[in-house]
Formats: sequence, C-alpha cells, structure tokens
Amino acid sequence: MYNDERSGVGTSCRGIYYCELPKLDAIIKEAGLEHDPILIRMTGCPNGCARSVLGEIGFIGKAPGKYNLYLGAGFYGQRLNKLYRENINEEQILAELTPIIHRYAREREAGERFGDFVIRTGYVQAVSVGKDFHL
Repeated sequence: MYNDERSGVGTSCRGIYYCELPKLDAIIKEAGLEHDPILIRMTGCPNGCARSVLGEIGFIGKAPGKYNLYLGAGFYGQRLNKLYRENINEEQILAELTPIIHRYAREREAGERFGDFVIRTGYVQAVSVGKDFHL
C-alpha cells in the first residue's frame, strides 16, 4: 500500500516501485492541495488488487505503460468511479489530470471532495449502481 501524507491517500499494487503514482504529488502540491486528501488508487493490471474502482482517481493497467483512467468515486466508498480516458500513457495521464486538479483547487465548493467535484463539473457521471460502471 502506498500512503502519502502530502497528497492524501493512495493505494497501489505491489508494482509501486514501477508505477508513476508519486508523480501526481508534484501536481497536487503545485495546485496547493498537499493538505487536502484525494483518494488515488492504481493497479498495473485488471485484477484490481488496489480496488482502483473506488478511487476518486483510479488507474487500471491495460498493457505495459498503458492505463484506463477513472474519475469520480466517493471518498468514503459510497460510489464507484467511471471511465474517463481509455488506454493512455503516463504523459497523457499527467496532461489530463493537471488541468482538472488545478481547476478543483480554484473552483471547489467548501468541503467538496475531488470525486464529487468531477461529477458536479461534468467530467464524468455518478455511478451509484455497479451495472452503470461502463455506460
């Protein structure tokens, strides 16, 4: 398990030494969110050991260096996330998340979690029933 007090809570599979999750710390810090937890979960394969579908930001590996990016889970586990971008690499992940994280820092409502923000602002639709996960 990867748990970084600077950016909040993150979970990764045993491949943490090869994954790019820690690079998000710099983006989160740059946005001034280092003390505001964002639940990030990453796994290098579809087995789901890190429960990526429960991350406000979730990554599920599709092939070496390629991930599906999911957004919008509930911070407390009350909602699944939804596919946002499919089969993207590290450079594309950082390019997608950087403006969203910075927008969250600027436009979030008081007490609003990242997963709630991406739903309210239309990046993804809420998934409260599992059968709607990939609709």
